[in-house]
Amino acid sequence: MTDLKATPEDVRYAYRLLLGREPDETGLQHYQAWVESGDRDPSALAQTILESAEYQAKHQRHAGIEVTKRSEMDRLPLHSQACSQEQLESPEFRHWAASMHETPGRLHRKLWEFCFIAQALHERSLLRGGCRGLGFAVGNEPLPALFASLGCSILATDLGADASDATSWINSNQHADSVAQLNARGLCDPDVFAANVRFGEVDMRIIPGNLRGFDFLWSSCALEHLGTLQLGMDFVWKAMACLQPGGVAVHTTEFNCDSNDATIETGSGVIYRRRDLEALVARLREAGHEVEPLDFYLGESDADRYVDEPPYQEMPHLKLRLGPFASTSFGLIVRKGGTPESVNT
Repeated sequence: MTDLKATPEDVRYAYRLLLGREPDETGLQHYQAWVESGDRDPSALAQTILESAEYQAKHQRHAGIEVTKRSEMDRLPLHSQACSQEQLESPEFRHWAASMHETPGRLHRKLWEFCFIAQALHERSLLRGGCRGLGFAVGNEPLPALFASLGCSILATDLGADASDATSWINSNQHADSVAQLNARGLCDPDVFAANVRFGEVDMRIIPGNLRGFDFLWSSCALEHLGTLQLGMDFVWKAMACLQPGGVAVHTTEFNCDSNDATIETGSGVIYRRRDLEALVARLREAGHEVEPLDFYLGESDADRYVDEPPYQEMPHLKLRLGPFASTSFGLIVRKGGTPESVNT
């Protein structure tokens, strides 16, 4: 993975993403000349446009977020942490975005989630032949196909189409009901995909007892849709039984940027506070599992401070308004404790 330099095409994409329009000829020529005048990376290009008068006028309402002081932790390896522009524009996340046929550096929290999960597993040498992975509520994610293309054997799961909770997911095109659609982007050779990926129906609140012995598992912004804060945390706890000792779980979920007190606690989409995540981590560690340190840094750029209001424009979309709260994505990385001799599965 190497640093990427901005290209003239990045200029067009930055206009569409940040300003919501195609570039005018004068602006296009200006930024293309700026890009070509030196070693400009995409983050520098994005920052320049974010500081422009047009962007400031277009997005006058920024998040009322008190940004946590920049963590002194190294950027890599990953910790359990929140979404930020800095992370999305890193060479590692840009690599994974390109691998999923996404635009590298696109300022969207869902792309951050996919890249976070892939990078966390890659750092722990789990994206290779011989590793078995379990995905929960995979919907139309690119991750099953991506992991299969790297040699992993994957069981991708989602709610059954006849489950009452599946209706909203199906209507929003976020639900999977067959293995075929999981390689829609063509990320994996069809024969390799057919050999390496299976699909099963699983309710995350009732994990079957035969799902055992996996090297890794993941869920992407799914546990907050189980009905309550507690049900989501119980899922994380119960899912650890699916791993072999030393196996790794990576989950992303909603994080409340505004409050460590009030939040959305019940319903179709809850939002976890810092104290909820800390309590969950304490429970996991008490049971002997290893959890990467919690890093609540929320980013310092204008894109990090901007909250996308309904109806969402997704330019950028690192934080969004859910009810009265600003929310972003947060990733947890957990390694199962014990050894094959001392842990019963």
